[in-house]
Amino acid sequence: MIFNAQFYAEDGTLFYADAYHYGWRCLLMPYGGYLHIPLRLVGLLAQLVPFGLAPLVMNLCAIVAQIIPVHIFLSSRFNAIPFVTRVCGALLYLAVPNAFEIHAKAANIQWHLALVACLVLLARPDRRLVWRIFDFLALVFFALGSLMGILLIPVAVLSRWIRKDALYNLSLFALIPGALVQSSILLFTESRRPAPNGATFARLVDIIGGQLFLSSILGVRTPMQLYFHSHFQSLFLFNLIALAVGLPFVFYALRHAPTELKLAYLFAGLVLASALRSPLASFLGDKVQWQLLEIPGVGNRYYFFPMLAFLATLIWMLTRVNSRFPRYSALVILLLLPIGIWRDWRYKPFQDLHFQEYAAEFSRAAPGTQINIPLNPDWNMQLTKH
Repeated sequence: MIFNAQFYAEDGTLFYADAYHYGWRCLLMPYGGYLHIPLRLVGLLAQLVPFGLAPLVMNLCAIVAQIIPVHIFLSSRFNAIPFVTRVCGALLYLAVPNAFEIHAKAANIQWHLALVACLVLLARPDRRLVWRIFDFLALVFFALGSLMGILLIPVAVLSRWIRKDALYNLSLFALIPGALVQSSILLFTESRRPAPNGATFARLVDIIGGQLFLSSILGVRTPMQLYFHSHFQSLFLFNLIALAVGLPFVFYALRHAPTELKLAYLFAGLVLASALRSPLASFLGDKVQWQLLEIPGVGNRYYFFPMLAFLATLIWMLTRVNSRFPRYSALVILLLLPIGIWRDWRYKPFQDLHFQEYAAEFSRAAPGTQINIPLNPDWNMQLTKH
Protein backbone atom coordinates (compact mmCIF):
# COMPACT_ATOMS: atom_id res chain seq x y z
CA MET A 1 0.00 0.00 0.00
CA ILE A 2 2.98 2.33 0.59
CA PHE A 3 6.26 0.85 -0.65
CA ASN A 4 4.73 -0.63 -3.81
CA ALA A 5 1.57 1.43 -4.07
CA GLN A 6 -0.99 0.36 -6.65
CA PHE A 7 -4.58 1.36 -7.31
CA TYR A 8 -7.24 -0.90 -5.84
CA ALA A 9 -10.61 -1.45 -7.57
CA GLU A 10 -12.69 1.76 -7.53
CA ASP A 11 -9.70 3.81 -6.33
CA GLY A 12 -8.32 3.74 -9.86
CA THR A 13 -11.17 2.62 -12.10
CA LEU A 14 -13.59 5.20 -10.75
CA PHE A 15 -12.19 7.90 -8.49
CA TYR A 16 -8.84 8.52 -10.17
CA ALA A 17 -9.99 7.90 -13.74
CA ASP A 18 -13.06 10.14 -13.46
CA ALA A 19 -10.98 12.91 -11.87
CA TYR A 20 -8.47 12.61 -14.72
CA HIS A 21 -11.05 12.60 -17.48
CA TYR A 22 -13.67 15.02 -16.13
CA GLY A 23 -11.87 17.22 -13.61
CA TRP A 24 -14.08 19.02 -11.10
CA ARG A 25 -17.24 17.77 -12.85
CA CYS A 26 -16.62 14.36 -11.30
CA LEU A 27 -17.79 15.74 -7.94
CA LEU A 28 -21.38 15.60 -9.19
CA MET A 29 -21.14 12.07 -10.62
CA PRO A 30 -23.03 9.52 -8.48
CA TYR A 31 -21.90 5.94 -8.03
CA GLY A 32 -23.81 3.18 -6.27
CA GLY A 33 -26.79 5.48 -5.84
CA TYR A 34 -25.10 8.46 -4.14
CA LEU A 35 -22.34 11.05 -4.31
CA HIS A 36 -18.80 10.39 -3.06
CA ILE A 37 -17.49 13.94 -2.79
CA PRO A 38 -14.65 13.24 -0.26
CA LEU A 39 -13.39 10.37 -2.41
CA ARG A 40 -13.72 12.46 -5.54
CA LEU A 41 -11.61 15.15 -3.85
CA VAL A 42 -8.98 12.53 -3.07
CA GLY A 43 -8.96 11.56 -6.76
CA LEU A 44 -8.56 15.23 -7.71
CA LEU A 45 -5.74 15.63 -5.17
CA ALA A 46 -3.91 12.73 -6.81
CA GLN A 47 -3.90 14.67 -10.09
CA LEU A 48 -1.38 17.08 -8.55
CA VAL A 49 1.42 14.49 -8.49
CA PRO A 50 3.02 12.41 -11.26
CA PHE A 51 0.86 9.45 -12.28
CA GLY A 52 3.30 6.96 -10.76
CA LEU A 53 2.75 8.52 -7.31
CA ALA A 54 -1.04 8.80 -7.53
CA PRO A 55 -1.82 5.45 -5.85
CA LEU A 56 0.49 6.37 -2.95
CA VAL A 57 -1.34 9.68 -2.44
CA MET A 58 -4.72 7.95 -2.39
CA ASN A 59 -3.51 5.23 -0.02
CA LEU A 60 -2.04 7.82 2.35
CA CYS A 61 -5.34 9.70 2.37
CA ALA A 62 -7.08 6.46 3.32
CA ILE A 63 -4.60 5.84 6.15
CA VAL A 64 -5.03 9.38 7.49
CA ALA A 65 -8.83 8.96 7.46
CA GLN A 66 -8.41 5.71 9.38
CA ILE A 67 -6.27 7.39 12.06
CA ILE A 68 -8.50 10.42 12.71
CA PRO A 69 -11.02 8.52 14.91
CA VAL A 70 -8.18 7.55 17.25
CA HIS A 71 -7.27 11.20 17.86
CA ILE A 72 -10.90 12.12 18.53
CA PHE A 73 -11.44 9.22 20.93
CA LEU A 74 -8.25 10.02 22.84
CA SER A 75 -9.09 13.72 23.10
CA SER A 76 -10.51 15.42 26.17
CA ARG A 77 -13.99 15.18 24.70
CA PHE A 78 -14.13 11.55 25.85
CA ASN A 79 -12.50 12.06 29.23
CA ALA A 80 -15.54 10.54 30.95
CA ILE A 81 -13.95 7.25 29.90
CA PRO A 82 -10.64 6.41 31.64
CA PHE A 83 -7.68 7.13 29.39
CA VAL A 84 -6.27 3.59 29.64
CA THR A 85 -9.64 2.20 28.53
CA ARG A 86 -9.69 4.60 25.59
CA VAL A 87 -6.17 3.58 24.55
CA CYS A 88 -7.19 -0.09 24.62
CA GLY A 89 -10.31 0.74 22.63
CA ALA A 90 -8.31 2.69 20.05
CA LEU A 91 -5.83 -0.15 19.62
CA LEU A 92 -8.67 -2.61 19.26
CA TYR A 93 -10.26 -0.41 16.59
CA LEU A 94 -7.01 -0.54 14.60
CA ALA A 95 -6.67 -4.31 15.04
CA VAL A 96 -10.32 -5.39 14.92
CA PRO A 97 -10.74 -8.77 13.19
CA ASN A 98 -12.90 -9.23 10.10
CA ALA A 99 -12.20 -5.74 8.76
CA PHE A 100 -9.61 -6.26 6.03
CA GLU A 101 -11.92 -4.74 3.42
CA ILE A 102 -11.71 -1.20 4.79
CA HIS A 103 -8.00 -0.86 5.58
CA ALA A 104 -5.92 1.69 3.64
CA LYS A 105 -8.22 1.78 0.60
CA ALA A 106 -9.51 5.12 -0.60
CA ALA A 107 -12.77 3.56 -1.82
CA ASN A 108 -13.68 2.78 1.80
CA ILE A 109 -12.76 6.14 3.35
CA GLN A 110 -16.47 6.68 3.89
CA TRP A 111 -16.54 4.04 6.65
CA HIS A 112 -13.88 5.84 8.65
CA LEU A 113 -15.51 9.20 7.99
CA ALA A 114 -18.72 7.64 9.31
CA LEU A 115 -16.91 6.73 12.52
CA VAL A 116 -15.52 10.27 12.76
CA ALA A 117 -19.01 11.71 12.35
CA CYS A 118 -20.49 9.29 14.89
CA LEU A 119 -17.79 10.13 17.44
CA VAL A 120 -18.42 13.84 16.90
CA LEU A 121 -22.04 13.34 17.96
CA LEU A 122 -21.27 10.99 20.86
CA ALA A 123 -18.46 13.13 22.27
CA ARG A 124 -18.91 15.78 24.94
CA PRO A 125 -19.77 19.02 23.09
CA ASP A 126 -16.85 21.42 22.90
CA ARG A 127 -17.56 25.09 22.32
CA ARG A 128 -14.06 26.03 21.28
CA LEU A 129 -14.09 27.43 17.76
CA VAL A 130 -11.58 24.93 16.35
CA TRP A 131 -13.72 21.97 17.47
CA ARG A 132 -16.92 23.56 16.22
CA ILE A 133 -15.38 24.08 12.78
CA PHE A 134 -13.99 20.54 12.76
CA ASP A 135 -17.33 19.02 13.80
CA PHE A 136 -19.26 20.97 11.19
CA LEU A 137 -16.88 20.11 8.33
CA ALA A 138 -16.67 16.46 9.36
CA LEU A 139 -20.46 16.10 9.29
CA VAL A 140 -20.83 18.03 6.02
CA PHE A 141 -18.20 15.96 4.21
CA PHE A 142 -19.60 12.75 5.62
CA ALA A 143 -23.16 13.56 4.52
CA LEU A 144 -21.90 14.42 1.03
CA GLY A 145 -19.91 11.21 0.77
CA SER A 146 -22.21 8.48 1.98
CA LEU A 147 -25.82 7.41 2.38
CA MET A 148 -24.99 6.75 6.03
CA GLY A 149 -25.36 10.46 6.68
CA ILE A 150 -29.12 9.88 6.49
CA LEU A 151 -28.83 7.24 9.20
CA LEU A 152 -26.87 9.53 11.51
CA ILE A 153 -29.67 12.12 11.66
CA PRO A 154 -31.70 10.13 14.27
CA VAL A 155 -28.58 9.99 16.44
CA ALA A 156 -28.16 13.77 16.15
CA VAL A 157 -31.85 14.36 16.94
CA LEU A 158 -31.76 12.11 20.02
CA SER A 159 -28.48 13.68 21.18
CA ARG A 160 -30.09 17.11 20.91
CA TRP A 161 -33.17 15.96 22.82
CA ILE A 162 -31.32 14.06 25.57
CA ARG A 163 -28.60 16.62 26.23
CA LYS A 164 -30.76 19.72 25.68
CA ASP A 165 -27.78 21.40 24.03
CA ALA A 166 -28.41 23.85 21.19
CA LEU A 167 -24.95 23.04 19.80
CA TYR A 168 -26.52 19.97 18.18
CA ASN A 169 -28.60 22.28 15.99
CA LEU A 170 -25.38 22.96 14.11
CA SER A 171 -24.86 19.22 13.68
CA LEU A 172 -28.31 18.82 12.17
CA PHE A 173 -27.71 21.82 9.92
CA ALA A 174 -24.53 20.11 8.70
CA LEU A 175 -26.15 16.72 8.08
CA ILE A 176 -29.60 17.47 6.67
CA PRO A 177 -28.71 19.24 3.38
CA GLY A 178 -26.31 16.47 2.35
CA ALA A 179 -28.81 13.80 3.38
CA LEU A 180 -31.49 15.44 1.21
CA VAL A 181 -29.13 15.56 -1.76
CA GLN A 182 -28.16 11.90 -1.33
CA SER A 183 -31.79 10.84 -0.90
CA SER A 184 -32.78 12.65 -4.09
CA ILE A 185 -30.01 10.97 -6.07
CA LEU A 186 -30.95 7.56 -4.71
CA LEU A 187 -34.64 8.03 -5.48
CA PHE A 188 -34.50 9.80 -8.82
CA THR A 189 -31.49 8.29 -10.57
CA GLU A 190 -30.62 4.76 -11.63
CA SER A 191 -26.99 4.88 -10.51
CA ARG A 192 -27.42 2.01 -8.02
CA ARG A 193 -27.61 -1.42 -9.63
CA PRO A 194 -30.49 -3.57 -8.42
CA ALA A 195 -29.56 -6.89 -6.83
CA PRO A 196 -31.87 -9.62 -5.47
CA ASN A 197 -31.56 -10.19 -1.72
CA GLY A 198 -32.47 -13.83 -1.28
CA ALA A 199 -33.26 -13.25 2.40
CA THR A 200 -33.97 -16.29 4.59
CA PHE A 201 -33.81 -16.92 8.34
CA ALA A 202 -30.95 -19.43 7.99
CA ARG A 203 -28.91 -16.91 6.02
CA LEU A 204 -29.65 -14.26 8.64
CA VAL A 205 -28.25 -16.59 11.31
CA ASP A 206 -25.12 -17.12 9.22
CA ILE A 207 -24.70 -13.40 8.58
CA ILE A 208 -25.31 -12.09 12.10
CA GLY A 209 -23.92 -15.02 14.05
CA GLY A 210 -20.99 -15.73 11.77
CA GLN A 211 -19.96 -12.44 10.23
CA LEU A 212 -20.73 -10.22 13.21
CA PHE A 213 -20.25 -12.19 16.44
CA LEU A 214 -18.04 -15.17 15.54
CA SER A 215 -15.68 -13.37 13.15
CA SER A 216 -15.30 -10.32 15.39
CA ILE A 217 -13.90 -12.51 18.19
CA LEU A 218 -12.20 -15.50 16.55
CA GLY A 219 -11.26 -13.77 13.30
CA VAL A 220 -12.63 -14.31 9.83
CA ARG A 221 -10.10 -17.04 9.07
CA THR A 222 -11.79 -19.35 11.57
CA PRO A 223 -15.16 -19.58 9.77
CA MET A 224 -13.32 -19.45 6.44
CA GLN A 225 -11.66 -22.76 7.21
CA LEU A 226 -15.00 -24.39 7.89
CA TYR A 227 -16.69 -22.80 4.90
CA PHE A 228 -14.08 -23.67 2.29
CA HIS A 229 -13.63 -27.18 3.62
CA SER A 230 -17.31 -27.86 2.95
CA HIS A 231 -18.34 -28.18 6.59
CA PHE A 232 -21.44 -26.08 5.98
CA GLN A 233 -23.56 -27.77 8.64
CA SER A 234 -20.79 -27.36 11.23
CA LEU A 235 -20.39 -23.70 10.28
CA PHE A 236 -24.13 -23.07 10.67
CA LEU A 237 -24.01 -24.66 14.12
CA PHE A 238 -21.09 -22.43 15.12
CA ASN A 239 -22.92 -19.39 13.76
CA LEU A 240 -26.07 -20.32 15.66
CA ILE A 241 -24.10 -20.71 18.90
CA ALA A 242 -22.33 -17.39 18.27
CA LEU A 243 -25.69 -15.70 17.73
CA ALA A 244 -27.09 -17.20 20.93
CA VAL A 245 -24.02 -16.05 22.89
CA GLY A 246 -23.73 -12.59 21.35
CA LEU A 247 -27.31 -11.37 21.45
CA PRO A 248 -27.61 -11.34 25.29
CA PHE A 249 -24.66 -8.91 25.44
CA VAL A 250 -26.43 -6.64 22.98
CA PHE A 251 -29.71 -6.79 24.91
CA TYR A 252 -27.88 -6.11 28.17
CA ALA A 253 -26.23 -3.03 26.68
CA LEU A 254 -29.48 -1.74 25.23
CA ARG A 255 -31.00 -1.89 28.70
CA HIS A 256 -28.14 -0.86 31.00
CA ALA A 257 -25.42 0.85 28.96
CA PRO A 258 -24.71 4.59 28.98
CA THR A 259 -26.65 6.71 26.53
CA GLU A 260 -23.64 7.10 24.22
CA LEU A 261 -23.29 3.35 23.75
CA LYS A 262 -27.02 2.99 23.12
CA LEU A 263 -26.81 5.70 20.46
CA ALA A 264 -23.84 3.89 18.91
CA TYR A 265 -26.01 0.78 18.73
CA LEU A 266 -28.76 2.79 17.08
CA PHE A 267 -26.42 3.93 14.32
CA ALA A 268 -24.84 0.49 13.96
CA GLY A 269 -28.26 -1.15 13.78
CA LEU A 270 -29.48 1.28 11.14
CA VAL A 271 -26.33 0.71 9.07
CA LEU A 272 -26.71 -3.06 9.29
CA ALA A 273 -30.44 -3.02 8.53
CA SER A 274 -29.89 -0.73 5.56
CA ALA A 275 -27.06 -2.92 4.27
CA LEU A 276 -29.08 -6.11 4.55
CA ARG A 277 -32.07 -4.52 2.87
CA SER A 278 -30.09 -3.45 -0.19
CA PRO A 279 -26.58 -4.93 -0.16
CA LEU A 280 -24.09 -4.80 -3.00
CA ALA A 281 -21.71 -7.47 -1.77
CA SER A 282 -20.67 -8.64 -5.22
CA PHE A 283 -21.99 -9.62 -8.62
CA LEU A 284 -19.92 -12.78 -8.97
CA GLY A 285 -21.63 -15.92 -10.22
CA ASP A 286 -25.36 -16.52 -9.95
CA LYS A 287 -25.68 -16.21 -6.16
CA VAL A 288 -28.08 -13.71 -4.62
CA GLN A 289 -26.67 -11.11 -2.24
CA TRP A 290 -27.46 -12.84 1.07
CA GLN A 291 -25.82 -16.02 -0.25
CA LEU A 292 -22.69 -14.00 -0.89
CA LEU A 293 -22.90 -12.35 2.52
CA GLU A 294 -22.90 -15.81 4.11
CA ILE A 295 -19.39 -16.35 2.80
CA PRO A 296 -16.91 -15.40 5.55
CA GLY A 297 -15.12 -12.18 4.68
CA VAL A 298 -17.53 -11.00 2.00
CA GLY A 299 -18.94 -7.54 2.65
CA ASN A 300 -17.29 -7.20 6.06
CA ARG A 301 -17.56 -3.41 5.74
CA TYR A 302 -21.27 -3.83 6.55
CA TYR A 303 -20.44 -5.31 9.96
CA PHE A 304 -17.81 -2.76 10.95
CA PHE A 305 -20.06 -0.62 13.16
CA PRO A 306 -22.01 -3.50 14.73
CA MET A 307 -18.70 -5.18 15.58
CA LEU A 308 -17.33 -2.01 17.16
CA ALA A 309 -20.52 -1.59 19.21
CA PHE A 310 -20.36 -5.22 20.34
CA LEU A 311 -16.70 -4.98 21.34
CA ALA A 312 -17.34 -1.66 23.10
CA THR A 313 -20.07 -3.44 25.07
CA LEU A 314 -17.63 -6.10 26.24
CA ILE A 315 -15.10 -3.49 27.36
CA TRP A 316 -17.80 -1.45 29.13
CA MET A 317 -19.13 -4.53 30.94
CA LEU A 318 -15.67 -5.55 32.06
CA THR A 319 -14.57 -2.12 33.28
CA ARG A 320 -17.72 -0.37 34.46
CA VAL A 321 -20.33 -2.99 35.46
CA ASN A 322 -20.24 -4.10 39.07
CA SER A 323 -22.32 -7.29 38.77
CA ARG A 324 -20.06 -10.33 38.68
CA PHE A 325 -21.83 -12.45 36.09
CA PRO A 326 -21.89 -9.76 33.34
CA ARG A 327 -18.27 -8.81 34.07
CA TYR A 328 -16.97 -12.38 34.02
CA SER A 329 -19.02 -13.20 30.91
CA ALA A 330 -17.46 -10.25 29.09
CA LEU A 331 -14.02 -11.27 30.35
CA VAL A 332 -14.41 -14.78 28.94
CA ILE A 333 -15.29 -13.44 25.50
CA LEU A 334 -12.50 -10.85 25.55
CA LEU A 335 -9.97 -13.54 26.47
CA LEU A 336 -10.83 -15.19 23.15
CA LEU A 337 -10.32 -11.97 21.20
CA PRO A 338 -6.51 -12.28 20.86
CA ILE A 339 -7.16 -15.42 18.81
CA GLY A 340 -9.06 -13.40 16.23
CA ILE A 341 -6.56 -10.53 16.25
CA TRP A 342 -3.65 -12.92 15.79
CA ARG A 343 -5.34 -14.93 13.05
CA ASP A 344 -6.42 -11.85 11.09
CA TRP A 345 -3.33 -9.75 11.78
CA ARG A 346 -1.62 -10.52 8.47
CA TYR A 347 -3.46 -9.91 5.21
CA LYS A 348 -2.66 -11.76 2.03
CA PRO A 349 -0.59 -9.38 -0.14
CA PHE A 350 -2.17 -8.11 -3.31
CA GLN A 351 -0.79 -9.35 -6.58
CA ASP A 352 2.05 -7.21 -7.91
CA LEU A 353 0.67 -6.02 -11.25
CA HIS A 354 3.76 -3.90 -12.01
CA PHE A 355 1.92 -0.61 -11.93
CA GLN A 356 5.10 1.46 -12.37
CA GLU A 357 5.68 -0.14 -15.78
CA TYR A 358 2.22 0.96 -16.89
CA ALA A 359 2.81 4.40 -15.37
CA ALA A 360 6.00 4.76 -17.41
CA GLU A 361 4.16 3.64 -20.55
CA PHE A 362 1.40 6.16 -19.85
CA SER A 363 3.88 9.01 -19.39
CA ARG A 364 5.47 8.19 -22.78
CA ALA A 365 2.16 7.80 -24.61
CA ALA A 366 0.99 10.36 -27.14
CA PRO A 367 -2.19 12.37 -26.42
CA GLY A 368 -5.30 10.39 -27.31
CA THR A 369 -3.68 7.03 -26.54
CA GLN A 370 -5.82 4.70 -24.44
CA ILE A 371 -3.99 2.68 -21.81
CA ASN A 372 -5.52 -0.31 -20.02
CA ILE A 373 -4.07 -0.92 -16.57
CA PRO A 374 -4.90 -4.07 -14.57
CA LEU A 375 -5.84 -3.52 -10.91
CA ASN A 376 -6.44 -5.70 -7.90
CA PRO A 377 -8.76 -7.56 -7.50
CA ASP A 378 -9.36 -8.44 -11.17
CA TRP A 379 -10.36 -4.90 -12.18
CA ASN A 380 -9.19 -2.83 -15.13
CA MET A 381 -8.64 0.94 -15.43
CA GLN A 382 -8.83 2.70 -18.78
CA LEU A 383 -7.18 6.08 -19.20
CA THR A 384 -7.08 8.19 -22.36
CA LYS A 385 -3.96 10.37 -22.36
CA HIS A 386 -4.65 14.11 -22.42
